[in-house]
Amino acid sequence: MEMAQRTDIGRVRDLNEDSIGLLQTKSGAVIAIVADGMGGHQAGDVASRTAVDTIEKVLSAESLDASTEEKSDLLLHAVGKANETVYSLASQNSQFQGMGTTVVAAIADENEVVLAHVGDSRAYMLHKGGLYQLTEDHSYVNILRKHGQITAEEARNHPQRNMIVRAVGTNEEVEVDLINTPWGSEDVLLLCSDGLTTMVAEREIGLVLSSTTMTLEEKADRLLRMALDAGGTDNISLILLKHTGRSTRS
Repeated sequence: MEMAQRTDIGRVRDLNEDSIGLLQTKSGAVIAIVADGMGGHQAGDVASRTAVDTIEKVLSAESLDASTEEKSDLLLHAVGKANETVYSLASQNSQFQGMGTTVVAAIADENEVVLAHVGDSRAYMLHKGGLYQLTEDHSYVNILRKHGQITAEEARNHPQRNMIVRAVGTNEEVEVDLINTPWGSEDVLLLCSDGLTTMVAEREIGLVLSSTTMTLEEKADRLLRMALDAGGTDNISLILLKHTGRSTRS
């Protein structure tokens, strides 16, 4: 499996409130996490970093050579633990009050990708030249779009497009979406914060990922550059995993 990761403060924000995690376990499975924090002074940074660290700690202590259901349960437990930890920090420290974070976390091995998702960070799969969004945004504008009250184009430019309706750490309990998909040789998994997807159209992302002339590192650089060139109004984070067709055991 090939891996690339990028995170950037962007051109407008004073602080990078995104956090990412990427590690390969002894079983060969890869743990990948993107979190986009929110809150007052530096609180978003604390929320996202705490969530990533907690999920990594929980998952890396387990054998991930497991069934789809077991991996889903592990992710659910890990995100639940992250929620508990962030919520506790926010409750005990006035400067962190109300902080929270999106999370999209993946366990990827040579057969499948299992995902946990909260918020509006996204997971995509490039498969046979087509780009497929695996997650569904937990956002106010997505609810409006699903109910036919606004179009997809209006959603892209809506003044409340950053308002999410589900986050890690803002309540005692969190509802987590669990998704799994098989994947195979040459497929590419993209995890990203909305700093990429609000700046770069899906079609453009798909064109970069399906390029046969760029390495995975070059594709990561290109996506980041495109988001910055489009304005970089938010922090930008992304992780790319490419299935090489060989065993992930190192």
